[in-house]
Amino acid sequence: MQPDPRSVTDDNHWIDRFVRAYPHAPLVAPFLAFLVLMTLDQVLGPGWRTYTYAARCGGGLYVAWLFRRHFPPLGRPHLHLAVPLGVLVAVGWVEVHHLFAGCSPADRPCALLGILGIEHRFPGFAWYRAHACFDCNPRDYFVPVEHFAGPLALWAFLLIRIGGAAVVVPIVEELFWRGFLLRALVNWHRFEEVPLGKFTLFSFLATALLSGIQHQPQWEVGILCWMVYNAVFYWKRSLACCMVMHGVTNLALYVYVYYAQDWRFW
Repeated sequence: MQPDPRSVTDDNHWIDRFVRAYPHAPLVAPFLAFLVLMTLDQVLGPGWRTYTYAARCGGGLYVAWLFRRHFPPLGRPHLHLAVPLGVLVAVGWVEVHHLFAGCSPADRPCALLGILGIEHRFPGFAWYRAHACFDCNPRDYFVPVEHFAGPLALWAFLLIRIGGAAVVVPIVEELFWRGFLLRALVNWHRFEEVPLGKFTLFSFLATALLSGIQHQPQWEVGILCWMVYNAVFYWKRSLACCMVMHGVTNLALYVYVYYAQDWRFW
């Protein structure tokens, strides 16, 4: 049985009318859906985290799929560049945060520098630990092996958590941060007229600093990571490249977290 062509046309017209009224919707709505559904974690608690994370990933991906025809050109993935840079950013995320915040627990070496015997200290280390380190208490970490009794439940959570971070998060975040906000901070009312990858110092710094808010408590590495992603985007002018790089970063980071049991990065 053939679908009614009028229903397809009406649906397409609904999306088209919405995008004409709100040109930013295809780039902003998937990210907003993801953020709104994050509140389920607080409502249902850690025992439901497999389901709440699946809901936020599924919701964000579905909204992105609805608007897929209205995305700007995504560009080439540049795998030869995106993959190694993604791994390097993940390594930097771990090393730099340990440089600022130290090891936790503090009686064992952490990450590559600690294993090599290199002291994780910098001149403001004591002040940072006392006033700006918001993940220095291991009792605040979410440790999945403590919340999921059986191996099946644990591996279901790990697959959804890592898979969502490697696939869904890069799509919704890159559409918003580099597809929309980098351009909106150049021309807020006519962002769609700003070419992808147009550089201004204000948009470069502002998006990086705002990323520090999103990536609490590891705000300092969130800022540095966004500077790297912004720089690559200016260079290649490719959202696809940033999506791949972002996905590889998240995949490498969470694989490290599980195998090193370094739960502060979860």
